[in-house]
Amino acid sequence: MLNKSDRPVQIGSYPCGIFGTLRDLMGVEGSLMAFYDQHELVKDIMDYLTDFWIHLFEKVCKDVKVDILHIWEDMSGKQGSLISPAHIREFMLPNYKKFKDLCDKYDIPVFMVDTDGNCEELIPIFAEAGVNLMLPFEVAAGCDVVAWREKYPYMAMMGGIDKRDIAKGKEAIDRELERISPLLNKPGYFPALDHLIPPEISYEDYKYFVNRLIEMVKG
Repeated sequence: MLNKSDRPVQIGSYPCGIFGTLRDLMGVEGSLMAFYDQHELVKDIMDYLTDFWIHLFEKVCKDVKVDILHIWEDMSGKQGSLISPAHIREFMLPNYKKFKDLCDKYDIPVFMVDTDGNCEELIPIFAEAGVNLMLPFEVAAGCDVVAWREKYPYMAMMGGIDKRDIAKGKEAIDRELERISPLLNKPGYFPALDHLIPPEISYEDYKYFVNRLIEMVKG
């Protein structure tokens, strides 16, 4: 049935990550300290998780044409990445290259990473491993998809629409959509909110946002 679907087929997402899952296992402080105090354990956990996820993913990929591999990390805060670029390259990139090999083996065109916060410094690093789409680019953390799509043309982006403005009524929604309008109808950008829909967004405001976005995309 999935092979006959005209909708994209995705594998991964939460809790399928390396740093993200390590953080859930050890806690934020515990996981960050472990990069210094228990670095061999961190490597073992990340290597095991990668092999485990790939083993599960292959069970699907052997029978289903997959379009998207989605790795969940949530490894950034407002000030940037929670670990250094050097740690990312040492502990994570070798495993990310295994994920890229999986994508190549099963012709999966989209290799996507989900990380909250300000992820700008991660864009070129993940690109080294073959990642070609990132999300959600939280505006409150300083993310600017309009500027960053121009600065990093090799990385497709999803999100970047400030969820807070969608809760403020039609005028705020119109302003926010106008802000990201230069990206609409251009390749490499998928318009979406910059995180989950918060409860303060009313149903009427969300409907207005969706319908207005559709109108703008259609021109």
